[in-house]
Amino acid sequence: MDDLSRLGIVADQETDKYAWFTTMRLADRHKLTLYDAAYLELAQRLGLPLATLDEDLRRAADLLCVPLLRLSSDEAAAG
Repeated sequence: MDDLSRLGIVADQETDKYAWFTTMRLADRHKLTLYDAAYLELAQRLGLPLATLDEDLRRAADLLCVPLLRLSSDEAAAG
């Protein structure tokens, strides 16, 4: 738990404002779970890269120009 406290994790105070419209629309449009769409909405709104191995979520992020973190499996597949 000490390691987690050093990460600087904070709760987003704006998510509830977007959950019932933007997140649901993203889920419907890209055939994502609400859980995945919530991560996509947050990354898009905050301009942060998204880290996921889920292909549907990666495809949606790509379509929305949300940057994806390059993961070692990405580099192995590209190389």
